[in-house]
Amino acid sequence: MKVGRHVRKAREASELKQQELADEVEVTSQHISRIELDLASPSIQTLLKLGQKLGVSTDYLLTGHETAPPEVTGAIRADPDLSAAVKRHLIGLLDQLRAKQVADRSED
Repeated sequence: MKVGRHVRKAREASELKQQELADEVEVTSQHISRIELDLASPSIQTLLKLGQKLGVSTDYLLTGHETAPPEVTGAIRADPDLSAAVKRHLIGLLDQLRAKQVADRSED
């Protein structure tokens, strides 16, 4: 896993300095640096905070890929306000996005 690379990429995209992120996540800037260099692994609690503060999912931090939660398809099917055609369309889009993610992963 390259958690550190994903944390750094998300931090830089958010235009945050290591110290700013550390303050928001309530760890030291040295710890953020060690995480980004893959010299330390964040705790689950820190990983969750990093995702929240950086606006990315923990899936992204762990894998480098955003994934739709599996319950999305079920939520679409269960929504009484959506027509059957809209439900099919949305689920089809999700299936295409998931297929693209699988293809992207195989390229890494």
